[in-house]
Amino acid sequence: MTMGSIVLRPGGGARRGRAEIRPTVIDGAPLESGALAVEFDLLEREGELAGVAELIAGVRDGGRLLAIEGPPGIGKTALLAQTRARAQEAGLRVLSGRGSELERSFSYGVVRQLFEPLLASLETGERADAMAGAAALAEPLFDPAQVAADSAADSSLASLHGLYWLTANLAAHRPLLLALDDLHWCDLPSLRFLAYLLPRMEGLAVVIVVGLRPDVGEDPALLAQIFADPLAAVIRPAPLTGAATARLLRERLSSDADDAFCASCHEATAGNPLLLRELVHAIADEGLTPSAANVAQLQPLAARAGSRAVAQRLSRLSPEATALAQAVAIVGDDADPHQAAALADLDEATTFQAAAALARADVLRPQPPLGFAHPLIRAAVYESLTPLQRSNGHARAARLLADAGAEPERVATHLLRTPAAGNTDVVDVLRDAARRAGGRGAPESAVAYLRRALVEPPPAAEHAELLRELGSVETHVDGDAAIEHLRQAHALIEDPVRRAETALLLGRQLFLLRGGESDPVFLEALDELAGADTELEHLLEAGLITNDLFTPPLHGAATERLERVRARLADETIGEKVLLALLAYHDARAGVPAVEVVPLARRALADGMLVRSNVSGLLFPLCTVLAMADLDEVLTVYDDLLAEAHRRGSTFAYAAVKVFRAQTLLWRGDLGEAEASSRDALAAGQAWGTSARFAGHAAAFLADTLMEQGKLDEAAAALDRVSSSETLPDSVRLLYLRDSSARLRILRGDVAGGVADLLDAGRRFEQVGSHNPAFIAWRSVAALALHQLGEVDEARRLATEELELASVWAAPRALGAALRAAGVIAGGEQGLRFLEEAEQVLSKSPAKLEHAKACTELGAALRRANRRSAAREHLRQAVELATICGATPLAARAEKELLATGARPRRVALSGVASLTPSERRVAEMAAQGPTNREIAQALFVTQRTVEVHLTSIYRKLGISSRSQLAAALAKPARA
Repeated sequence: MTMGSIVLRPGGGARRGRAEIRPTVIDGAPLESGALAVEFDLLEREGELAGVAELIAGVRDGGRLLAIEGPPGIGKTALLAQTRARAQEAGLRVLSGRGSELERSFSYGVVRQLFEPLLASLETGERADAMAGAAALAEPLFDPAQVAADSAADSSLASLHGLYWLTANLAAHRPLLLALDDLHWCDLPSLRFLAYLLPRMEGLAVVIVVGLRPDVGEDPALLAQIFADPLAAVIRPAPLTGAATARLLRERLSSDADDAFCASCHEATAGNPLLLRELVHAIADEGLTPSAANVAQLQPLAARAGSRAVAQRLSRLSPEATALAQAVAIVGDDADPHQAAALADLDEATTFQAAAALARADVLRPQPPLGFAHPLIRAAVYESLTPLQRSNGHARAARLLADAGAEPERVATHLLRTPAAGNTDVVDVLRDAARRAGGRGAPESAVAYLRRALVEPPPAAEHAELLRELGSVETHVDGDAAIEHLRQAHALIEDPVRRAETALLLGRQLFLLRGGESDPVFLEALDELAGADTELEHLLEAGLITNDLFTPPLHGAATERLERVRARLADETIGEKVLLALLAYHDARAGVPAVEVVPLARRALADGMLVRSNVSGLLFPLCTVLAMADLDEVLTVYDDLLAEAHRRGSTFAYAAVKVFRAQTLLWRGDLGEAEASSRDALAAGQAWGTSARFAGHAAAFLADTLMEQGKLDEAAAALDRVSSSETLPDSVRLLYLRDSSARLRILRGDVAGGVADLLDAGRRFEQVGSHNPAFIAWRSVAALALHQLGEVDEARRLATEELELASVWAAPRALGAALRAAGVIAGGEQGLRFLEEAEQVLSKSPAKLEHAKACTELGAALRRANRRSAAREHLRQAVELATICGATPLAARAEKELLATGARPRRVALSGVASLTPSERRVAEMAAQGPTNREIAQALFVTQRTVEVHLTSIYRKLGISSRSQLAAALAKPARA
């Protein structure tokens, strides 16, 4: 590949032999620079080193992370070096990486520094062991040939999961230390790996030590998430004391150094070891005597002890040494010595001599690979170059890398720092780099490369397609920019089918961010297609309906379109299945009987085509329909969707599945898993930057789950974090948030205010056709609150209305809840009949929480009717069910009612198949078939420790002691 006109001067004359060019430790350096650095940086660091020793000693007890945070020059790198040395002495395998300003856009750059040298050094069999099982998902990171051409920009999940298992595989053979310096410059995909790994490290013989500056970074929120983990600890090295400063000055300059001079040096450097070291260099260079008489000269000397001191040191070296330093500043730390030599126009011998001289001058590290002694020194050298020298240097570096067959992304990191020149080769390299970055799940990198390609600019014939590529990738990281670039692409594309495909992308993005603005785009595309692509028309129509269903003024138009779908009712293609799914969803929300709606949902799901498609966002209406109907099969659909999300590596799909699975688990009463699923979704969204798409749903479902557990403050915090970020006033996301907020107000004692909010949310749900209480049961909650306020007539009206609607839908959870509310409000014998029917309806449903509520109310009513024996039976069941669900307030209330009947308190033992959570049931069924814990963990995309914890709980609940007993225990009739 040629880079054409970006080559601003000819290539250097470095000889390309195979001998390694590297600096060596040379005795006799001025002020013994290497030893001086260590001595300055590790003085008064006994506490930090003790923490490091403790971390290393406990590696086999499970993973931990130690962050060394501090300003530049405080000694973070020296502490990391000591950590690596001590870990190696203790027998750990040490993997190192370092963030850099140059490679912040290079996807998984730091991760590749960690693992590539090790993988390259392993024998074939050892490498196969390391990449075995799910670790193979990370193979494309280390083998560019394996990046699939159709990989999506949202493919990070596969990479992250593969990297986790690569780490686990390596740690299973030998404990690991992952040492990461300059984390504040770490590329985002590598940072996401750290965030993914940390909460999964329990049970792994892995410790992580990172160095970083405070208050900087590619993603401060993600860094905060990492350091908030219970396995993470942060230490902040303090500046050197005045006494330590004086000691060093007397050792390095003169034993007679004056107290006032030492104190002034300490004040001038604020105890920063690097600045003190540079000041010592400057004092020695100036020949300044460390006396009180020279104190006045220290401040100006200290002021130029940084970049000016570096420049002064370089000025005393040969031109070749300066050229090499400048080349390394361009190429970056850990530079390939041949590339640096070529960029500096040096041969091998001269490069060796120049590197040694730079090491003696404390500019480069005294040990390989080529790199600066400190990032501040690299910054000083780089900033000493003129803008033209920098851009020329990066252009030549790109040319050299391309000629050497380097990966397009490595070339692209330099092209980002060159001026635009209208070079088609540059555009091609940047687009190729973007495709590879996207295939690795690094859309931010892909966006950076494509934006630079757009500036080059591309040939006119490629401009529209480049805009479309850019907009498509930006949907994962910058929605507003995606809309702008997709609009531009749409305006330039002439082919009607390609225009419609672009309109589909644009319309979906507009729907997510700007609601009704998507309609004109979809409508125009449908008009222009005019039957040219029926399948594309179906998908455009689905986009139109999806928006209009939740837009009150347009809801009627969506209903009319769905009636036309009902008339043709086809299910052969993806587009037809999506329309069928929307029809089922519409009918379910409207309250059409479940026996009529469920067959539509099953038709859309038949053959698994939708699950395997790339329209997973349109699958959740189907899952909601099945969950509203209380069907166990919905859990299988979620399992299939999670497996597909992992197969595709889609973090977006993973987060979406977790959100709606949380709602289903909440409806079923699996509160612990519902909470975990909601938090997983929010964490994935935060780490990925797609949280706005499902954060409203996730926060609402999380808050509802927390309220059922009695965690009202946590519920409020969950709602507060998201409510303020919602910008679409009538979005379904905001309706869920309003409903949850209203319920929270009621629970916190503001019953009247909560009811008013709940009625308002209910009115808005009604405006978009959501009548079915199985979808949102606002009437019964409001009715019970109104009854509490003494507004009996309105309470009875709402309860009756919900009971009528639930009776039409005729699924147990919604019907049981409506009967319960009607029974509480009616009271007396009629109320008892309602409550008895509620208990009977719910007794064979999966809705354990609703069943517990019905049992509680029935037992309480029977106690009040002085039928204590019958009351005890239902209240005991209520306590057991509520405890299984994790509904602490409900269990406490049921137990209080039980004690009021005269029953003695007793401990509830959670046992039997019915007490297993969905995740426990899944693990138990797999374990019964024979795979190992590790195989189960890889199949379910969880950690081995998670499987072990589940099995411990499973054995206890089933009353067994070994794997061989699982099959028989699972076959026993379930009981609550």
